[in-house]
Amino acid sequence: MPPRPSAFVDGQFTVADDEPFDIIFARDFEAQHIELLEVSDELLKELLDSDGVIEFKGEGDDIACVCTATKTYQVKRVETSNQTLLVGPELVGDGGEGDEVSDGGEDEDADGEDAEARKRRKVAVVRAQTSSHLDLTEIPPKLDRLRDMLASVAYGGEGAETAMDTADASAVGFTFEALDARVQASSGEIMRCLEDEHALYIDGVWRGVDGAYRLHVLGMLAVTVGGNGWPTSAIPEDELVNAMASDGFAPEVTKNTLSMFSTLVDGDTATWALDEERVCRYLAMNVLRDGVGVKNWRLVDMMDKWRVALNEINLHDVEVKEEYLAGLALIERPERATEAFVTTLIASEIPTEPEARFKALWAVKPRWSMAELEPYLKGQARPGETIESQLLKYTRVTQGATPMYSKR
Repeated sequence: MPPRPSAFVDGQFTVADDEPFDIIFARDFEAQHIELLEVSDELLKELLDSDGVIEFKGEGDDIACVCTATKTYQVKRVETSNQTLLVGPELVGDGGEGDEVSDGGEDEDADGEDAEARKRRKVAVVRAQTSSHLDLTEIPPKLDRLRDMLASVAYGGEGAETAMDTADASAVGFTFEALDARVQASSGEIMRCLEDEHALYIDGVWRGVDGAYRLHVLGMLAVTVGGNGWPTSAIPEDELVNAMASDGFAPEVTKNTLSMFSTLVDGDTATWALDEERVCRYLAMNVLRDGVGVKNWRLVDMMDKWRVALNEINLHDVEVKEEYLAGLALIERPERATEAFVTTLIASEIPTEPEARFKALWAVKPRWSMAELEPYLKGQARPGETIESQLLKYTRVTQGATPMYSKR
Protein backbone atom coordinates (compact mmCIF):
# COMPACT_ATOMS: atom_id res chain seq x y z
CA MET A 1 0.00 0.00 0.00
CA PRO A 2 1.51 3.37 -0.95
CA PRO A 3 2.26 5.63 2.03
CA ARG A 4 -0.42 8.10 2.92
CA PRO A 5 0.41 11.81 2.68
CA SER A 6 1.87 13.36 5.83
CA ALA A 7 0.27 16.25 7.66
CA PHE A 8 3.81 17.63 8.10
CA VAL A 9 6.09 18.86 5.33
CA ASP A 10 9.57 20.06 6.24
CA GLY A 11 8.50 20.28 9.87
CA GLN A 12 5.46 22.44 9.11
CA PHE A 13 1.84 21.41 9.77
CA THR A 14 0.17 21.68 6.36
CA VAL A 15 -3.47 20.83 7.12
CA ALA A 16 -5.98 23.62 6.43
CA ASP A 17 -8.44 24.65 9.15
CA ASP A 18 -11.41 22.86 7.53
CA GLU A 19 -9.44 19.91 6.14
CA PRO A 20 -9.95 16.49 7.81
CA PHE A 21 -6.89 14.41 8.72
CA ASP A 22 -6.18 11.24 10.65
CA ILE A 23 -3.94 10.68 13.65
CA ILE A 24 -2.30 7.44 14.65
CA PHE A 25 -0.43 6.58 17.82
CA ALA A 26 3.25 5.73 17.46
CA ARG A 27 4.21 2.26 18.66
CA ASP A 28 6.46 3.79 21.37
CA PHE A 29 3.80 6.29 22.45
CA GLU A 30 3.61 5.02 26.04
CA ALA A 31 7.39 5.23 26.42
CA GLN A 32 7.65 8.89 25.45
CA HIS A 33 7.99 11.41 28.29
CA ILE A 34 7.94 14.99 27.02
CA GLU A 35 8.14 18.30 28.89
CA LEU A 36 6.89 21.44 27.19
CA LEU A 37 8.75 24.68 27.92
CA GLU A 38 6.96 27.91 27.05
CA VAL A 39 9.32 30.69 25.97
CA SER A 40 8.74 34.30 25.00
CA ASP A 41 9.56 35.63 21.56
CA GLU A 42 12.52 37.47 23.08
CA LEU A 43 13.92 34.31 24.67
CA LEU A 44 13.34 32.28 21.51
CA LYS A 45 15.28 34.85 19.50
CA GLU A 46 18.14 34.73 22.04
CA LEU A 47 18.30 30.95 21.80
CA LEU A 48 18.25 30.99 18.00
CA ASP A 49 20.88 33.73 17.82
CA SER A 50 23.25 31.99 20.27
CA ASP A 51 24.15 28.36 20.87
CA GLY A 52 20.53 27.37 21.52
CA VAL A 53 21.44 25.91 24.92
CA ILE A 54 19.52 26.38 28.15
CA GLU A 55 20.50 24.81 31.47
CA PHE A 56 18.40 23.73 34.42
CA LYS A 57 20.26 24.58 37.63
CA GLY A 58 19.60 23.83 41.27
CA GLU A 59 20.85 21.87 44.25
CA GLY A 60 19.02 20.28 47.18
CA ASP A 61 16.14 22.55 48.15
CA ASP A 62 16.86 25.18 45.50
CA ILE A 63 13.97 26.44 43.42
CA ALA A 64 14.65 25.23 39.88
CA CYS A 65 16.10 27.83 37.54
CA VAL A 66 16.71 27.87 33.81
CA CYS A 67 19.72 29.81 32.56
CA THR A 68 20.55 30.97 29.07
CA ALA A 69 23.88 32.51 28.15
CA THR A 70 22.82 35.89 29.58
CA LYS A 71 19.73 35.57 31.82
CA THR A 72 18.21 33.57 34.67
CA TYR A 73 14.61 32.37 34.90
CA GLN A 74 12.57 30.74 37.66
CA VAL A 75 10.71 27.60 36.53
CA LYS A 76 7.09 26.89 37.48
CA ARG A 77 4.90 24.03 36.33
CA VAL A 78 1.50 25.09 34.99
CA GLU A 79 -1.17 22.38 35.02
CA THR A 80 -4.03 22.31 32.49
CA SER A 81 -7.36 20.48 32.57
CA ASN A 82 -6.95 19.24 28.99
CA GLN A 83 -4.64 16.60 27.59
CA THR A 84 -2.34 17.93 24.88
CA LEU A 85 -1.32 15.52 22.12
CA LEU A 86 2.13 16.07 20.63
CA VAL A 87 2.11 15.05 16.98
CA GLY A 88 4.62 14.81 14.16
CA PRO A 89 5.19 13.20 10.76
CA GLU A 90 4.88 9.45 10.22
CA LEU A 91 8.17 7.55 10.47
CA VAL A 92 9.25 4.00 9.65
CA GLY A 93 8.08 1.74 12.47
CA ASP A 94 5.18 3.93 13.54
CA GLY A 95 1.73 2.45 14.06
CA GLY A 96 -0.28 1.38 11.02
CA GLU A 97 -3.95 1.45 10.17
CA GLY A 98 -4.79 -0.70 13.21
CA ASP A 99 -3.64 2.20 15.39
CA GLU A 100 -5.53 4.81 13.46
CA VAL A 101 -8.02 7.06 15.19
CA SER A 102 -11.03 6.21 13.05
CA ASP A 103 -14.37 7.93 12.52
CA GLY A 104 -16.08 4.49 12.30
CA GLY A 105 -17.74 4.21 8.84
CA GLU A 106 -16.89 1.21 6.59
CA ASP A 107 -17.81 2.53 3.13
CA GLU A 108 -18.95 6.09 3.68
CA ASP A 109 -18.68 8.38 6.70
CA ALA A 110 -21.25 10.84 8.03
CA ASP A 111 -20.05 13.53 5.65
CA GLY A 112 -20.36 11.29 2.62
CA GLU A 113 -16.63 10.59 2.33
CA ASP A 114 -15.86 7.12 0.94
CA ALA A 115 -13.06 4.78 1.95
CA GLU A 116 -10.85 5.81 -0.96
CA ALA A 117 -11.10 9.46 0.01
CA ARG A 118 -10.19 8.58 3.57
CA LYS A 119 -7.07 6.84 2.32
CA ARG A 120 -6.02 10.12 0.75
CA ARG A 121 -6.31 11.98 4.07
CA LYS A 122 -3.10 13.32 5.56
CA VAL A 123 -1.68 11.54 8.61
CA ALA A 124 -0.13 12.85 11.82
CA VAL A 125 1.46 10.60 14.44
CA VAL A 126 0.92 11.11 18.17
CA ARG A 127 4.31 10.87 19.91
CA ALA A 128 3.34 11.78 23.46
CA GLN A 129 0.81 13.60 25.56
CA THR A 130 1.00 16.04 28.43
CA SER A 131 -1.30 17.97 30.72
CA SER A 132 1.16 20.63 31.87
CA HIS A 133 3.99 22.85 30.72
CA LEU A 134 6.91 24.69 32.31
CA ASP A 135 6.63 28.47 32.55
CA LEU A 136 9.62 30.82 32.87
CA THR A 137 9.81 34.11 34.75
CA GLU A 138 12.98 36.19 34.53
CA ILE A 139 14.60 36.76 37.92
CA PRO A 140 17.85 38.30 39.16
CA PRO A 141 20.76 35.85 39.23
CA LYS A 142 21.25 34.00 42.52
CA LEU A 143 24.85 34.91 43.28
CA ASP A 144 25.17 34.37 47.04
CA ARG A 145 26.47 30.84 46.49
CA LEU A 146 29.13 32.20 44.12
CA ARG A 147 30.33 34.66 46.76
CA ASP A 148 30.36 31.90 49.39
CA MET A 149 32.37 29.62 47.11
CA LEU A 150 34.94 32.33 46.44
CA ALA A 151 35.20 33.17 50.14
CA SER A 152 35.78 29.49 50.97
CA VAL A 153 39.00 29.53 48.92
CA ALA A 154 40.12 33.09 49.60
CA TYR A 155 43.74 33.73 48.67
CA GLY A 156 45.84 34.93 51.60
CA GLY A 157 49.35 35.19 50.20
CA GLU A 158 52.20 32.76 49.69
CA GLY A 159 52.58 32.08 53.42
CA ALA A 160 48.96 31.05 53.76
CA GLU A 161 49.24 28.93 50.61
CA THR A 162 52.18 27.00 52.01
CA ALA A 163 50.20 26.14 55.13
CA MET A 164 47.13 25.08 53.16
CA ASP A 165 46.30 21.39 52.75
CA THR A 166 46.36 21.17 48.97
CA ALA A 167 45.24 17.53 49.04
CA ASP A 168 41.70 18.88 49.03
CA ALA A 169 41.12 20.09 45.47
CA SER A 170 38.31 22.42 46.58
CA ALA A 171 40.81 24.29 48.77
CA VAL A 172 42.72 25.78 45.87
CA GLY A 173 39.93 27.37 43.87
CA PHE A 174 37.22 26.71 41.32
CA THR A 175 37.32 26.53 37.55
CA PHE A 176 34.71 28.61 35.77
CA GLU A 177 32.99 25.38 34.75
CA ALA A 178 32.70 24.34 38.42
CA LEU A 179 31.19 27.71 39.33
CA ASP A 180 28.83 27.61 36.37
CA ALA A 181 27.62 24.13 37.31
CA ARG A 182 26.60 25.13 40.84
CA VAL A 183 25.56 28.78 40.68
CA GLN A 184 22.01 29.60 39.61
CA ALA A 185 22.95 32.29 37.13
CA SER A 186 23.84 32.54 33.47
CA SER A 187 27.49 32.32 32.47
CA GLY A 188 27.41 36.01 31.52
CA GLU A 189 25.99 37.00 34.92
CA ILE A 190 28.56 34.86 36.73
CA MET A 191 31.41 36.47 34.82
CA ARG A 192 30.09 39.97 35.57
CA CYS A 193 29.89 39.10 39.26
CA LEU A 194 33.47 37.80 39.23
CA GLU A 195 34.55 41.11 37.73
CA ASP A 196 32.44 43.22 40.12
CA GLU A 197 33.72 41.29 43.13
CA HIS A 198 37.31 41.55 41.86
CA ALA A 199 37.72 37.79 42.16
CA LEU A 200 41.27 36.56 41.63
CA TYR A 201 42.06 34.32 38.66
CA ILE A 202 45.30 32.51 39.47
CA ASP A 203 46.74 29.15 38.46
CA GLY A 204 43.72 28.45 36.26
CA VAL A 205 41.10 28.81 39.01
CA TRP A 206 38.92 31.53 40.56
CA ARG A 207 39.31 32.58 44.18
CA GLY A 208 38.32 35.36 46.53
CA VAL A 209 40.95 37.44 48.31
CA ASP A 210 41.25 37.48 52.08
CA GLY A 211 40.28 40.92 53.41
CA ALA A 212 43.33 41.38 55.65
CA TYR A 213 45.65 40.29 52.86
CA ARG A 214 43.94 42.64 50.39
CA LEU A 215 44.59 45.52 52.77
CA HIS A 216 48.22 44.43 53.10
CA VAL A 217 48.66 44.38 49.31
CA LEU A 218 47.05 47.81 49.00
CA GLY A 219 49.43 49.19 51.60
CA MET A 220 52.48 47.71 49.85
CA LEU A 221 51.19 49.04 46.55
CA ALA A 222 51.02 52.54 48.02
CA VAL A 223 54.53 52.17 49.52
CA THR A 224 55.93 50.95 46.20
CA VAL A 225 54.31 53.79 44.24
CA GLY A 226 55.63 56.39 46.69
CA GLY A 227 59.07 54.78 46.96
CA ASN A 228 59.54 54.87 43.20
CA GLY A 229 58.35 58.46 42.89
CA TRP A 230 55.40 57.59 40.66
CA PRO A 231 52.45 59.99 40.89
CA THR A 232 49.24 58.26 41.98
CA SER A 233 47.64 59.65 38.82
CA ALA A 234 50.12 57.79 36.55
CA ILE A 235 51.06 54.39 37.97
CA PRO A 236 52.91 52.21 35.42
CA GLU A 237 51.49 48.69 35.68
CA ASP A 238 54.47 46.72 34.36
CA GLU A 239 56.99 48.49 36.60
CA LEU A 240 54.71 48.12 39.62
CA VAL A 241 54.20 44.40 39.00
CA ASN A 242 57.94 43.82 38.69
CA ALA A 243 58.74 45.84 41.79
CA MET A 244 56.15 44.04 43.92
CA ALA A 245 57.16 40.64 42.55
CA SER A 246 60.61 41.21 44.06
CA ASP A 247 58.85 41.55 47.42
CA GLY A 248 57.02 38.22 46.95
CA PHE A 249 53.67 39.38 45.54
CA ALA A 250 52.25 37.30 42.69
CA PRO A 251 51.73 39.36 39.50
CA GLU A 252 48.07 38.26 39.37
CA VAL A 253 47.51 39.67 42.87
CA THR A 254 49.19 42.99 42.09
CA LYS A 255 47.20 43.45 38.88
CA ASN A 256 43.97 42.45 40.58
CA THR A 257 44.47 44.94 43.42
CA LEU A 258 45.58 47.69 41.05
CA SER A 259 42.42 47.28 38.95
CA MET A 260 40.25 47.22 42.09
CA PHE A 261 41.48 50.57 43.39
CA SER A 262 42.51 52.38 40.19
CA THR A 263 41.21 53.49 36.82
CA LEU A 264 43.02 52.72 33.56
CA VAL A 265 44.00 56.06 32.01
CA ASP A 266 46.18 54.84 29.12
CA GLY A 267 45.65 51.37 27.71
CA ASP A 268 48.63 51.56 25.37
CA THR A 269 51.11 52.10 28.19
CA ALA A 270 49.05 50.30 30.89
CA THR A 271 49.03 53.39 33.10
CA TRP A 272 46.60 53.67 36.02
CA ALA A 273 45.32 56.43 38.29
CA LEU A 274 44.53 55.65 41.92
CA ASP A 275 40.80 56.14 42.59
CA GLU A 276 40.68 57.87 45.95
CA GLU A 277 36.96 57.24 46.45
CA ARG A 278 37.35 53.48 45.99
CA VAL A 279 40.28 53.41 48.40
CA CYS A 280 38.43 55.54 50.95
CA ARG A 281 35.26 53.43 50.79
CA TYR A 282 37.22 50.21 51.23
CA LEU A 283 39.03 51.56 54.28
CA ALA A 284 35.76 53.00 55.62
CA MET A 285 34.11 49.56 55.44
CA ASN A 286 36.86 48.10 57.60
CA VAL A 287 36.50 50.89 60.15
CA LEU A 288 32.70 50.63 60.15
CA ARG A 289 32.74 46.87 60.64
CA ASP A 290 34.94 47.41 63.70
CA GLY A 291 32.29 49.84 64.93
CA VAL A 292 29.25 47.58 64.47
CA GLY A 293 27.18 47.69 67.64
CA VAL A 294 28.67 50.96 68.87
CA LYS A 295 25.73 53.02 70.11
CA ASN A 296 25.76 56.70 69.17
CA TRP A 297 29.16 56.51 67.50
CA ARG A 298 30.17 60.08 66.80
CA LEU A 299 30.88 60.91 63.17
CA VAL A 300 34.03 62.83 64.10
CA ASP A 301 35.41 59.78 65.95
CA MET A 302 34.66 57.50 63.01
CA MET A 303 36.35 59.87 60.56
CA ASP A 304 39.41 60.13 62.82
CA LYS A 305 39.75 56.33 62.75
CA TRP A 306 39.25 56.46 59.01
CA ARG A 307 42.18 58.88 58.59
CA VAL A 308 44.35 56.70 60.80
CA ALA A 309 43.55 53.68 58.57
CA LEU A 310 44.65 55.63 55.48
CA ASN A 311 47.84 56.78 57.20
CA GLU A 312 48.67 53.18 58.15
CA ILE A 313 48.87 52.26 54.46
CA ASN A 314 50.89 55.37 53.57
CA LEU A 315 48.09 57.28 51.86
CA HIS A 316 48.45 60.41 53.97
CA ASP A 317 47.32 62.76 51.20
CA VAL A 318 44.00 61.02 50.49
CA GLU A 319 41.14 63.07 51.90
CA VAL A 320 38.22 61.41 53.69
CA LYS A 321 34.82 62.79 52.73
CA GLU A 322 31.44 62.29 54.33
CA GLU A 323 29.89 61.71 50.88
CA TYR A 324 32.03 58.57 50.49
CA LEU A 325 29.97 56.92 53.25
CA ALA A 326 26.83 56.70 51.08
CA GLY A 327 25.57 53.12 51.18
CA LEU A 328 28.05 52.25 53.95
CA ALA A 329 26.67 54.09 56.96
CA LEU A 330 23.63 56.03 58.05
CA ILE A 331 24.50 59.50 59.30
CA GLU A 332 21.97 61.21 61.57
CA ARG A 333 21.90 64.72 62.99
CA PRO A 334 19.30 64.84 65.76
CA GLU A 335 17.46 68.10 66.31
CA ARG A 336 19.21 70.48 68.70
CA ALA A 337 22.24 68.17 68.72
CA THR A 338 25.63 69.70 67.99
CA GLU A 339 27.09 66.46 66.63
CA ALA A 340 26.28 63.85 63.97
CA PHE A 341 26.22 60.13 64.69
CA VAL A 342 26.97 57.06 62.57
CA THR A 343 25.24 53.71 62.26
CA THR A 344 27.04 51.04 60.24
CA LEU A 345 24.80 49.85 57.40
CA ILE A 346 26.68 48.43 54.41
CA ALA A 347 24.41 48.05 51.39
CA SER A 348 26.19 44.97 50.04
CA GLU A 349 25.65 43.15 53.33
CA ILE A 350 21.85 43.41 53.59
CA PRO A 351 19.42 41.18 51.63
CA THR A 352 18.86 41.90 47.96
CA GLU A 353 15.29 40.54 47.81
CA PRO A 354 13.12 43.71 48.02
CA GLU A 355 10.82 42.71 50.89
CA ALA A 356 13.72 41.49 53.04
CA ARG A 357 15.81 44.54 52.13
CA PHE A 358 13.13 46.99 53.22
CA LYS A 359 12.58 44.95 56.38
CA ALA A 360 16.29 45.35 57.20
CA LEU A 361 16.05 49.11 56.61
CA TRP A 362 12.97 49.48 58.84
CA ALA A 363 14.83 47.58 61.58
CA VAL A 364 17.47 50.33 61.63
CA LYS A 365 14.91 53.13 61.84
CA PRO A 366 11.22 53.50 60.96
CA ARG A 367 11.28 56.67 58.83
CA TRP A 368 13.64 57.56 55.99
CA SER A 369 14.10 60.47 53.63
CA MET A 370 14.70 59.68 49.97
CA ALA A 371 18.25 61.01 50.29
CA GLU A 372 18.87 58.38 52.98
CA LEU A 373 17.11 55.58 51.10
CA GLU A 374 18.64 56.19 47.69
CA PRO A 375 22.07 54.59 48.30
CA TYR A 376 20.32 51.41 49.46
CA LEU A 377 18.08 51.27 46.38
CA LYS A 378 20.85 51.79 43.84
CA GLY A 379 21.10 48.81 41.47
CA GLN A 380 18.17 47.02 43.09
CA ALA A 381 15.79 47.10 40.11
CA ARG A 382 14.70 43.60 39.12
CA PRO A 383 13.11 42.10 35.99
CA GLY A 384 9.55 43.41 35.94
CA GLU A 385 10.04 45.44 39.13
CA THR A 386 11.46 48.95 39.02
CA ILE A 387 12.65 50.93 42.03
CA GLU A 388 9.50 53.05 41.75
CA SER A 389 7.23 49.99 41.88
CA GLN A 390 9.15 48.68 44.92
CA LEU A 391 8.60 51.98 46.72
CA LEU A 392 4.88 51.84 45.94
CA LYS A 393 4.65 48.24 47.16
CA TYR A 394 6.71 48.38 50.34
CA THR A 395 6.56 51.98 51.58
CA ARG A 396 4.12 54.69 52.47
CA VAL A 397 4.97 58.36 52.06
CA THR A 398 4.25 61.09 54.59
CA GLN A 399 4.28 64.45 52.84
CA GLY A 400 5.97 67.46 54.37
CA ALA A 401 8.89 69.78 53.83
CA THR A 402 10.90 66.56 53.39
CA PRO A 403 8.75 63.56 52.35
CA MET A 404 9.40 60.61 54.65
CA TYR A 405 9.13 56.90 53.77
CA SER A 406 7.97 54.29 56.26
CA LYS A 407 6.70 50.71 56.32
CA ARG A 408 3.48 50.09 54.40
